[in-house]
Amino acid sequence: MGDSMSSPISACVEIRHERPTLLLNGQPQAALIYGLSDCPGARLSWEEVPQRNIGAFYRRGVRLFQLDVWLNQMLTPEGSIDVALACRQIAGVIAVAPDAAVMLRLHLNPTAAWCAAHPDACVGYADTTAEDPPQHGLMRPVADDALRPRRASFYSVAWQDWAQAALGEFCAKLARTPEGDRLFGLQLAYGVYGEWHQFGFLHHDPDTGPAALQAFRQWLQRKYPTETELAVAWQQPGLTWEAVTAPTSAAREESRVGVLRDPQSQRCVIDYFTFLHEALTAVILEFARIAKASWPRPLVTAAFFGYFYGVFGRQGAGAQLAVEPALHSPHLDCWCSPQSYETAARALGGPGNARGIIGIARRAGKLWLDEMDHATTHSGCAWDADFASSASDDLALHRRNVLQPFTRGGGHWWYDFGPTGRTPQFERYGNVGSWDTPAMLDEIGQLTRLIASREGQAFHRPVDVLLVHDPMSFCHTVSQRYPAAEFGKLPTVAADPVTPRLVDDLLHGLYRTGIGFDEALLDELPQLDLTPYRLVILATTPVVRPEQRETLRDRVAAAGRHIACMGYAGWSDDAQVRPENATALTGIATQLHTPETLSHQLELNGTTESASLKNPIAVPAFAVPDDDVVGRWSDGRISAARRREADVTWWAFALPPTSPEFLRELALTAGCHPINSHPETTLIGHGLIIPHTVTGGPRRLQHPGGPLIETELPPRSTTVFDGMTGERLLG
Repeated sequence: MGDSMSSPISACVEIRHERPTLLLNGQPQAALIYGLSDCPGARLSWEEVPQRNIGAFYRRGVRLFQLDVWLNQMLTPEGSIDVALACRQIAGVIAVAPDAAVMLRLHLNPTAAWCAAHPDACVGYADTTAEDPPQHGLMRPVADDALRPRRASFYSVAWQDWAQAALGEFCAKLARTPEGDRLFGLQLAYGVYGEWHQFGFLHHDPDTGPAALQAFRQWLQRKYPTETELAVAWQQPGLTWEAVTAPTSAAREESRVGVLRDPQSQRCVIDYFTFLHEALTAVILEFARIAKASWPRPLVTAAFFGYFYGVFGRQGAGAQLAVEPALHSPHLDCWCSPQSYETAARALGGPGNARGIIGIARRAGKLWLDEMDHATTHSGCAWDADFASSASDDLALHRRNVLQPFTRGGGHWWYDFGPTGRTPQFERYGNVGSWDTPAMLDEIGQLTRLIASREGQAFHRPVDVLLVHDPMSFCHTVSQRYPAAEFGKLPTVAADPVTPRLVDDLLHGLYRTGIGFDEALLDELPQLDLTPYRLVILATTPVVRPEQRETLRDRVAAAGRHIACMGYAGWSDDAQVRPENATALTGIATQLHTPETLSHQLELNGTTESASLKNPIAVPAFAVPDDDVVGRWSDGRISAARRREADVTWWAFALPPTSPEFLRELALTAGCHPINSHPETTLIGHGLIIPHTVTGGPRRLQHPGGPLIETELPPRSTTVFDGMTGERLLG
């Protein structure tokens, strides 16, 4: 950053070179950040191990750093904000990284005493009561967030008033300090682990507290002008505003058609989840607005937001699904999430994908930032005693993880749990950073230089598959609570057996096809340039409203395109849910079917895939001529079919194909361009082709418009090629 950092930092995110770009004092800055964790012994910048790791990353070219602070740790006895802790955190960075810039993750938590004094402002649970376990010593402040904690509700006006005032005071005071001159951003944090998840959402059903109920009733009064209209919509004659309650756990977990809620008889539950998400987005955006308004210079705002993948089937209960207002808001610049904790995502050969739909953020000018906290053999894994890797695998996984968001037009931070890990050589090193080895630090330097070298180049991601989602559809699908589980041991198979296939399994398979894809929202299709796409996959789109149906039929279904409808796509029009709605969309006769054995097999041009479900559930079945049968249930009924028109081919899959081989064959049938001769994780973007392979061996790679690259890949490796010249850049 050099001379541009001699004055107080002004920061913003702007579209430059076809992608969101971080600007510090008007100069582009690679969005590469080193972050300390929130854990005791690893969170204070001035302590020995953090100082070493901050300095090590700084010497490898990293100039941005992130640190945690809590409002409730900066309160004076009189209740005002003392920013000394924040100043000391920033000063600890500057001591070893003189021209660095800092983002603070500011947790908006009140004290436990505040919650005890404001019981009506706290979270309620439909299935249990709030309880905080006994605390002793230097615990992680976020440690109990996923249990059934006593916390201020997102929807509490009392908490919002307190936190907004405290945020404004924090900004005003910090901005007047020399350390404040080094601040470029605030990541606003609350909810489970600061990630804006509903407290306790994995194992319980929030939020039924008085604050949330009052906010829900006010939301309903804006949607339904009169009590009579509410009573009709909810099929509850005589219902009044004061009689409205939050749905019980049993009501939340009941489906009427497959995994879908009935919008006629279950509108009350659909409304409740819609409220939870719309109101949460409004709260986050208001905090971001206040942060910008309270800082005397342009300031970047960030939040964990837009979670969709890797939420363990609990998207409706705990993600942030109402993304549309945030896409259009000027207040929230950066959307963030950890990379998915799904085993298939993190393992060698997996994609290392984010938990959000990055494509929609990039097009809206929002800078996506991944939190990369992948453990290494050097540090061990704090939450997994069985973690195993090797030094060479660490390098391959790290390279994949860092370049994954870069090829999608985003950035990331290294979130260092290393000092809290199960360090294998503790007797020699004590606590260490996850990446504190000569080989890994050298790799970090190479990646930093590679990314910086492409800062001024136009971003391009040549893809011809479009994966379409509707996050708010999770207000219409059921999921069940998980039983209590040891930290890090949550089952990854949800009670709803279909949705994980439509979300995570489908995504992982697409990444490993060797064919490029991007993502979009169902509501983006009327304006999106569809020219590049040969195959459009409707994944989580069970609700297709009349105007959306018109767009699909008149705009998407054209130009020889193939459209694949997955699961219950198009079954609901938000008025009623029935298979006839899907029939009208695809032209493929669709019925609801309850086979005795939930297994089926797909076959396309000699490529097959078998799948089965353990949970009994009603699923789609189809009726088409034999020539258009693509799959059958075990009882012979059709589980997958196609219908060919003059200018479009429709596909319908009761269960989505998830194997890379079958998805690749589907894409090739649609006329898509393979960038890798093998079905394996292949990242593409910024002019790069990056195969991530387990087996290695001879490969043929080709970036659209670039030369054919014939190469030999090492096993268990990640290799970086310039797709336009064919040059091997790393590996």
